[in-house]
Amino acid sequence: MKRLSFSLLGLVILCLGTATFIEHYQGTDVTHKYIYGSSWFVFLWGMLLISALTYCVQRKFHKTASVFLLHSSFIIILVGAFVTSLTSQRGILHLRKGENVNMFLLENQTGERYEKIPFTVSLDTFIVENYSGTQAPSDYISHITIKHKEVTTHKIVSMNNIVEYDGFRFYQSSFDPDKQGVYLSVNRDPWGIPLTYTGYFLLFFSMLFTLVSPKGGFRKLLKHPLLQKTACVILLLIWGVQLKADPSVLMKEQIAQLSDVQVLYNNRITPLQTLARDFALKLTGKDKYGNYTAEQIFTGWLFYPNEWEKEPMIEVKNAELRSKLDLREKSSFLDFFDFSGIYKLEVYWDLLHQGGQQSALLKEVIALDEKIQLIVMLRRGALLQVFPYKYKGITEWYSPISPLPKEANPSVRLFFSKTFSLLYEAVANNDKALFQKIVLKIKKYQFKNGGVSALSSGQIKAEFWYNRLLIADILYKVNLTVGLLAFIFFICTNSQSRKYMWVYFFTMLQLAISFVLLTLNIALRTYICERFPLSNGYETMIFLAWCIHLSVFLFRKRFLLIPASALLLSGFCLLVASIGSMNPKITPLMPVLASPLLSLHVSTIMMSYALFGFTFFNAVAALIQLALHTKGGVENESITRLTLLSKLFLYPALTFLGIGIFIGAIWANVSWGRYWAWDPKEVWALISFLIYSIALHADSIRILQRPLFFHLFMLIAFLSILMTYFGVNFFLGGMHSYA
Repeated sequence: MKRLSFSLLGLVILCLGTATFIEHYQGTDVTHKYIYGSSWFVFLWGMLLISALTYCVQRKFHKTASVFLLHSSFIIILVGAFVTSLTSQRGILHLRKGENVNMFLLENQTGERYEKIPFTVSLDTFIVENYSGTQAPSDYISHITIKHKEVTTHKIVSMNNIVEYDGFRFYQSSFDPDKQGVYLSVNRDPWGIPLTYTGYFLLFFSMLFTLVSPKGGFRKLLKHPLLQKTACVILLLIWGVQLKADPSVLMKEQIAQLSDVQVLYNNRITPLQTLARDFALKLTGKDKYGNYTAEQIFTGWLFYPNEWEKEPMIEVKNAELRSKLDLREKSSFLDFFDFSGIYKLEVYWDLLHQGGQQSALLKEVIALDEKIQLIVMLRRGALLQVFPYKYKGITEWYSPISPLPKEANPSVRLFFSKTFSLLYEAVANNDKALFQKIVLKIKKYQFKNGGVSALSSGQIKAEFWYNRLLIADILYKVNLTVGLLAFIFFICTNSQSRKYMWVYFFTMLQLAISFVLLTLNIALRTYICERFPLSNGYETMIFLAWCIHLSVFLFRKRFLLIPASALLLSGFCLLVASIGSMNPKITPLMPVLASPLLSLHVSTIMMSYALFGFTFFNAVAALIQLALHTKGGVENESITRLTLLSKLFLYPALTFLGIGIFIGAIWANVSWGRYWAWDPKEVWALISFLIYSIALHADSIRILQRPLFFHLFMLIAFLSILMTYFGVNFFLGGMHSYA
């Protein structure tokens, strides 16, 4: 029965992983019809459930309360999911303003089939709320009226705010282009949701119980003598690169005057300094060009475009494109136009708008076109949305070329259109006094008319510090260097001698400094964007690095490898956060992400990834030591300690991952009306959970009792984490691809 249970578990994992790739190539409908919604898939889960139950009875797991509750929770969750598939009703309710509707379109039906509801629903108004001073939506709100017999009820449906009435639940889904109609998701699941939630809550408490239970494996591992020993690690860093260029730029005092002018950029209000930094990053991949700062680059393009357009600062990576368009590896703005002024990339526009899979050449065209268009927007003035104007109670920010409402005062129109012309004139005539006077006028106007959308002086200063410190860019170099040297030191010496304690204290000092700086980074970002920063890849990698540091302080005295592994792990996280594929811009949250569950969901998942990362480096160290064939006694003790430590990390790691999935399911149910949708990210999180749970059953799987195979398994298992975080985001896509 043991072999059957684990064989079926392996088959389930294989089917789940394969399904995500089939969905990528064949589409969601095919996957749901032939895999997730098929009878054979339900049968496979049923067989796994029955075999696992039988094996648990044979092993008498029911005598250990924590283990019994944990396995019981999985059973209840699966039964709840099965009940949902049999009894629930899901569909879409389309409402037009003023119409009474009592039918909704059922999902997953062959042909259109409508289901009647025992009351009528009508749309009163639909509102799109924006973040203050921007056009970025913060929420979609439907005011509806429900009439049931003689009772009339008024309700509000919005993102993360559902309406429940007579067993039916309504969720904000989408809206008509004219905003006179909305689509509400409808869900009725009176039996499946309570049952599944019971399973999730039982899972939550049983996993915590497993950590604190005196008879549990986690507490037993903590008491193991080999995990009571300490010591560890080492040193240093390097970096630097510079270029050369000589176009004109503004004087430093003028740049300082402009830097704290506020601008609507990326759907939020920022200091001009932030726009300048991102402008430089977009063009060059760095926040500087030669000896010039981001502010000098930005203001150089703004006030001296004829000089900067000759600078070879735009990298063309694709050799085929360089050959076809006669471009250099480092090209200037002018290189993208021929002698008659025709834009060279224009020939690819039709191909770009045809959709479908894009070649490497077309992807390079997209990246280059974005850079060229950014320069064009700055030169036209479209990027300079520095003028707030209140119209019909809503404050919006305008650029010098933005069309104002017809009712706008002529003096306001003149101020908007002429201000930057006067600035250009002041720069051309080297009139510092006039330049300062105009900039002060802009700031006074912003302070007077910006309202709640304008930044406070504290927020501007915080963003200045955030942009200047570049904590992630510096720390990844330090942490990777120190961590790598420390890791090599450990596996080569494997020493517990007190003469090496200075190495341990040096490493812990670096960890402490790094933790303080990362905490400062997160605090500044939280203050700047007025939310906890966990909404995109950049932010989650920073938070994951912070979690790694936090976890090392909990386990630092258990084993000398931990400080080295922590520095390496956090260094890799910060490196990923710093590379060009991550987006470092601070943006308003998508409406669906504006939920208090976001921070809980992401933070628990990130904590689990941090702990799984430690098991990965434990595996690397153990396998290297096994390959080196060091002295028998030392090797055996060290390998055993590494194995015990990995098992120790597995308990809290799986607990955090399980809790994160549980919170995500609740959030999904609140947002979309279903706690599980077989989204690729959900599926791979489940795959990771199932794979790592196998390692906790090493006592039942003979091959995993051998250190070599255990650590090989842990090494391979970490690939599922990489797939969950990176593979899904950048290859498979899905609802979670914004993460």
